[in-house]
Amino acid sequence: MNSDLIILYFRNMRKNFAAWLFIIIFLLMFIPPVLAQPKNGLLLFQVLKGQPYLERILSGFKITVLHETNSLYLVLVDRVEASRLRNQGLKIHFLTPYRKEKHYYLVRITNIEEYRQVSAFGRIIRLEGRDCLLISDEPADEKLPLTVRWKPLFPGFRSVSLGQPLSPVLKSREVDEALEQIASDISRDNLRDLVTSLQNFATRYVYTENCQAAADYIFNYFSSLSLQPRFHEFTYGGSRLKNVIVDIPGQTYPDQVVILCAHYDSISDARWTQAPGADDNGSGTAAILEAARVLSSRPHDFTVRLIAFTAEEIGLIGSRYYASTSEVTKDKMVGVINLDMIAYADSLPEDLDIITNNYSNWLAERVVNATMVYGPAPARKIVAPAFVYSDHASFWEAGIPAICAIEDEDVNNPYYHHTTDTVDTLNFDFFLSATRGVVVCGSDVAQLLRPGRPATPRNFSLSLTTYASIFNYIKKVKLSWSPVPGAAGYNVYRSRYSHAGYEKLNARPLSQPEFVDVLLPTDWPFYYTVTAVDSLERESNMTRELVVAPGVVYFNTSFSFSNADVKKRN
Repeated sequence: MNSDLIILYFRNMRKNFAAWLFIIIFLLMFIPPVLAQPKNGLLLFQVLKGQPYLERILSGFKITVLHETNSLYLVLVDRVEASRLRNQGLKIHFLTPYRKEKHYYLVRITNIEEYRQVSAFGRIIRLEGRDCLLISDEPADEKLPLTVRWKPLFPGFRSVSLGQPLSPVLKSREVDEALEQIASDISRDNLRDLVTSLQNFATRYVYTENCQAAADYIFNYFSSLSLQPRFHEFTYGGSRLKNVIVDIPGQTYPDQVVILCAHYDSISDARWTQAPGADDNGSGTAAILEAARVLSSRPHDFTVRLIAFTAEEIGLIGSRYYASTSEVTKDKMVGVINLDMIAYADSLPEDLDIITNNYSNWLAERVVNATMVYGPAPARKIVAPAFVYSDHASFWEAGIPAICAIEDEDVNNPYYHHTTDTVDTLNFDFFLSATRGVVVCGSDVAQLLRPGRPATPRNFSLSLTTYASIFNYIKKVKLSWSPVPGAAGYNVYRSRYSHAGYEKLNARPLSQPEFVDVLLPTDWPFYYTVTAVDSLERESNMTRELVVAPGVVYFNTSFSFSNADVKKRN
């Protein structure tokens, strides 16, 4: 090679190098920051709530939402999904890579000492307020301080609760004599005896024979009421564990289920030998047992399901296993009322805290109202989706409305998780009032059947047709139900909120068991229900609730339809 060719070769190299350097610098300037993170695997991000179309984007991209607080979502994404979110204009904050071999926990840390103790198990990332994320190399399930509330963080997609607006505030209703009688039938003495019996097992720590014996005691108690309980068994930690479940079957829509639940296991600093757990959670379990006694002889439209969960104290394991079963579906579960520590009063008058998320707000309003009217006791609704430290959270993850009734969101019981949590520390005035409120609410939501009223319409169904044009489409909703013997007519109700805010669509009772409603497109769901009325204008309970979900389209090839299809709200 001669000297001229060598010089030309190096000049071309310099030009190519400059060109490639420019391209690399350009790419680095505009490459999404997420690409600076590990090339493979999943990433944890925070997404601030309130951004335009946020929930629609998360649902549309099927983003895995691990946890929700009042101000943000904790999401699990890969690099491509993170780039998509940024391309949609969303502001997202990278937290840490997600490693399957590590263990993740949501923990509520209330003081410096708890922070010091928890940090010994791994890295702590603050999420919101006192709620943090703990990342540990080893399982910390039974090593965390007993004063710290915690929950394992399991990957799972939430869709139903994302971005749900709060339902309207429930106006206080007049006292219903049938519900008042239920409240009166709840016995202070029975509650004391039941808690004492549970305490007498010495410990109900989940891996002990005592806890298994407590499950048998609960099963036998249900059986003594001529009910048919069952065990829901599963294996965890190498042990065979069991929830106890019993149904009071509904008369009209037995597939619609209202759950009253509590965990019966206990824990303390001497868990293997002495964990009496009178308040935590002998109180909630006793209320469930008393509910079985009071409600078992009373007919309801919907099934009342009473559940005593095990293994709550080691990470909500019993309720998580149950909520993953095929019988827990969004179309069957009306709502869940979880009772966890409802008998200790740190100050008087003690109020009952009702913890809810937006999706469950209608149920929280009902519990608050029932507690104040039939307890009677003060009740305080707290919208706190970050409070996932009891069994209601397992149902939130399944998209089921659920609340937690608890004496204090921040545990103020000095005997909490100690051997001194005994029956003599409980306030039975408060305990009785709290039990009355939640049991009455459970009966009310399951729709207690009252003599003298028309029967609830059966076989309520909905069909939906969408007529489309170039510019618009219209949804036609056809409702039908079985005729009610002796009914003078029927009322149709519609709402934009589940189980709340219903408005009657007909000015006069309908003579036929059918109705057609026409809706324009909307981002809101619509909920329907029907009642029967008699000649004395007495109204039945409502049917099961049916929903027209937003964005659901069943196209009809024809756009035209007759005026008869559009029934006026006469």
